[in-house]
Amino acid sequence: MYFEIADENADMLADDSYDAFVLVPLFVAMYHKQDLHICGNISRKLYQNIKWYIPRIFCDFSKALTLINLTVDGFTSTKPKGTLTGASLSCGVDSFSTIYDHFIREDDPNYRINALFHFNHEMRTHKKILDNQDFFDKSFEGNRLAADSMNLPMYSLETNLYAFNTKMKDLRGKYFSIAHLSLSSCVLSLSNAICRYYMPATFDYQQAKVFNKFAHKDIAEFSESYLIPLIQTENLELIPDGCQYRRTDKVKNIVNWEISQKYLHPCNTYTSNGLNCSVCPKCLRTLLPLEILGKLDNFSGVFDIEKYKTISDKYKLRCLKNYGKEPFETESVDFAKENNFPMPALNKPATAVKKKPVAVVKKK
Repeated sequence: MYFEIADENADMLADDSYDAFVLVPLFVAMYHKQDLHICGNISRKLYQNIKWYIPRIFCDFSKALTLINLTVDGFTSTKPKGTLTGASLSCGVDSFSTIYDHFIREDDPNYRINALFHFNHEMRTHKKILDNQDFFDKSFEGNRLAADSMNLPMYSLETNLYAFNTKMKDLRGKYFSIAHLSLSSCVLSLSNAICRYYMPATFDYQQAKVFNKFAHKDIAEFSESYLIPLIQTENLELIPDGCQYRRTDKVKNIVNWEISQKYLHPCNTYTSNGLNCSVCPKCLRTLLPLEILGKLDNFSGVFDIEKYKTISDKYKLRCLKNYGKEPFETESVDFAKENNFPMPALNKPATAVKKKPVAVVKKK
């Protein structure tokens, strides 16, 4: 397992702590039912949270995991180190909403974002997207333009933690997604520089109550609102941000921000013209709220609006059909109602009418 950063930023790496090398090995060890020993020092606070709380959350997430024993060589110093308040810049809706709130709107210098980060921590295997390294390199170049527009430094870090997630399956044979554990580990690896970090949240608090019990694949969707606050040390605070908003509210939050209008890229596909593909699930759940708000034209520089319009009715019908079953499609329907936006009629299946028997009289 490794973390790699540019030479000029080498002093950001916490080379006296193994905090970054605990979470993913813990999950792997619990999956393989093996005790774990860390041959180095970790934060006493992180150790206590693992000792009492975090493994229980993992076990609730999947019955394929079991409690194990964790031991370490010792504990790190509690002396404060970092001064950066950071956030991930992916140019997606979650990322931009967090940055807009805590860079544009925040007036407390202790909590205002002063650095952005781009981590290559997640395995991408979809056949229509680039391989992992090419995707990371191209997305970094695009995201750096957005960071430059905000006059904020952006740091890039690579890791191979995602490689340890490729063969673990739940009891139903579905692969786990522990990308959020890898993301948290990336932040921990830079604790020489970072003192506070805003972690992007998937669900709002209400959705977490309703839908996270069905999230047996993604550890973030299952528990991020209460797991992330436990992943911290004496020197580093991780804050789950975005739980206070539905995704549609995040779109509304950034809809008039010129940075998002110019650089918004929720899509996992890089097209030949550099636009979002405009038809994948991530694009659709961004474009529909924009349409409801009457702001599609404001984002014509990053989306193919005409391409979206060819399938928009089909997507709206899918939202209506999946209401109450899928969180993002459910909130899109609610958002349309709140804004008096007309949705297409969902045709009801025809009901069979039982006909009365007819007597047939044959003439001789």
